[in-house]
Amino acid sequence: MNASVLTIDVGNTSVHFGLFAGEKLIKEWRTSADRLTNYKHADKVAVASVVPAADKVLKKLFPHALFVNSRNIPLKIRVKKPAEVGADRLVDALAANKLYGGPAIIIDFGTATTFDVINQDGEYLGGAIAPGILLARDTLHERTAKLPKIELKAPQSVIGRDTIEAMRSGLVFGYVAMVEGMVERMRLATRDSRLKVIATGGLAQLICKYTDVIDIIDDKLTLKGLRLTAELLSKK
Repeated sequence: MNASVLTIDVGNTSVHFGLFAGEKLIKEWRTSADRLTNYKHADKVAVASVVPAADKVLKKLFPHALFVNSRNIPLKIRVKKPAEVGADRLVDALAANKLYGGPAIIIDFGTATTFDVINQDGEYLGGAIAPGILLARDTLHERTAKLPKIELKAPQSVIGRDTIEAMRSGLVFGYVAMVEGMVERMRLATRDSRLKVIATGGLAQLICKYTDVIDIIDDKLTLKGLRLTAELLSKK
């Protein structure tokens, strides 16, 4: 019988759970970061967290859980300060290499929009961090007197004919342009045009619909990376 692995991706906005039986994801669910769920019957628990306050809760619920970090993940990290790289970014990099191969750029559309690069050998080279799309939308509303909080979707035209359409254009097509520009710059920086582009995160489908630079969309990449990390470490 395949061992079960509970994977937990703790982000700033929500917690993404995935339950695997062997390599198969059999259940997934999300909850807010302050409402964590107990799921004690899993054989293994693997966690990627960027929220220290949530770690304390999870450690009480799952005393034997593996909390992935730069010291224990089976990934070569070629940056100045590996401990500063978020566990989710490292897990994404490992999953991208194991599932799709390097060289690659991994773009994660979460609370932050992150760009991470691995080389042909699967080594993590670093990346870039920008505000996430929802964060940018909410900031526009909260920090201005007249801009409303809008539903995030693509406008009919890049040239908005009213305030809401203009905001949608800036957020959706603006982020599309950022993705295209960052991919081009990273290919130039690595001098490697072979870099495939892998997108993940909740808003990947929306943004990737309007660009052809994305090769693969895998919105379960982080959960898969956590399962792979647990599997690889158990073989050591």
